[in-house]
Amino acid sequence: MTPDFLKKASGLWTAQLVHKASILGFSFLVGRSLDAAGVGVMATVLALCWIVGTIAGVGMPDRAVFRGAAEDLTAAHRRLYGLFLGTEIVAHSALFLSVEILCGTSDPALVALSQGLIVGAGAQSMSSLGLGWLRGAGRPRFEIVATVVAALVLVGGAIVGVPLGASWAASGCVMLAGSLAGNLVGDGITPLVPKLSDGPQMVSVGTGYLLFGLGAWLLGNVDILLARLSHSQDAVGALQVGTMPVRGLGLVPWVAATLMLHGCRRDWSQGASPRTWAWVRNGTALGLLVAALAWIAVPLLARGHGIPVAAVERSAWASMIFAPVLYATILLMPLSAQWSMRGTLRAVGMGLITQVGVGISASDQLDVSTVVVVAGLGQLVTLLWLVRTLNSSPHQGVEVNASTALPGVGLTSNSSSDLASLEGGSVQVEE
Repeated sequence: MTPDFLKKASGLWTAQLVHKASILGFSFLVGRSLDAAGVGVMATVLALCWIVGTIAGVGMPDRAVFRGAAEDLTAAHRRLYGLFLGTEIVAHSALFLSVEILCGTSDPALVALSQGLIVGAGAQSMSSLGLGWLRGAGRPRFEIVATVVAALVLVGGAIVGVPLGASWAASGCVMLAGSLAGNLVGDGITPLVPKLSDGPQMVSVGTGYLLFGLGAWLLGNVDILLARLSHSQDAVGALQVGTMPVRGLGLVPWVAATLMLHGCRRDWSQGASPRTWAWVRNGTALGLLVAALAWIAVPLLARGHGIPVAAVERSAWASMIFAPVLYATILLMPLSAQWSMRGTLRAVGMGLITQVGVGISASDQLDVSTVVVVAGLGQLVTLLWLVRTLNSSPHQGVEVNASTALPGVGLTSNSSSDLASLEGGSVQVEE
């Protein structure tokens, strides 16, 4: 790792940790101002915004990281950027007009909060494609600055008396401004007015990336979903606290991997092979380090949340045991996706199938820590398939479309000739 890479990575890690801390502080202020009802409305509205924004974006933000690594500034890609902005505006405008239905109340204070949350979430969602392109291109400076400023605006505005909803909206707008400014100043991607034919093309090239993003999220959070199905709310809360350090620091290998995409693509185009086992070693070592930190942090987190340490102990130990597997998997996923998206989706699918199968078999287990083991086994299967993918010749370029196969999902696998890029053929990364 070069000093420049470490500088960029540490900047992104610091900025994202600051932003996460600001959101935690903001939620405390919401609880103090609007009681538990405000916190509940905040969680519901933001979850719905994430779901709607993700579907409306059709995987474009995830795709942008890889197109940034390729420094793709073609007119076709820029038109898709314009279409992405339009779909996000329409989607969040519909949510804004349905705000009372979303928050489930006509209380003016909660409605005002929800309106601000929707505006801020929409702006942040719109910023994701531009910031993702810059990160993939190895230019995260504006993302770092925008993230830190957004965090300060979020908490600072609320502290000085700005309405909570307005603070959240202003914070999201800062992210959007940083995305647009960063690409304008840094010769990055700028949007163009889309054509009518770009709609089907957006769905075609974005579906695989949408599956990639959703699959990665499910692999890391399936334990929470399984726990909600078979255990009490108290048990789920204990699980969340016990796995919080390992889960929360997962951004470290993800940021590192996305920053590596640009250099890896350049090296692979010159005939180099993926350094698979070095990456597995580094991810495993990082996981061991995080497990050691979790061993220290979990008791403090449990006491801070008012939960007995004994209630989180087994979940914490299970997450620490599987932390090396999880972190190696996180590090390999973006790199493997750039090498062969089809193979990566297959790896994710096999891991999810394992998690579902083992989860059903273990559904009668009383201890909530069992779901952490279920998640870890699926992550181990995914890791093995990712290694297999990176150690084989890629069967396509870095572009992917709706015909890419994912086990368990109704998409059919095509030959590599069917995986042509938007401009008529992607850069092939073959040995």
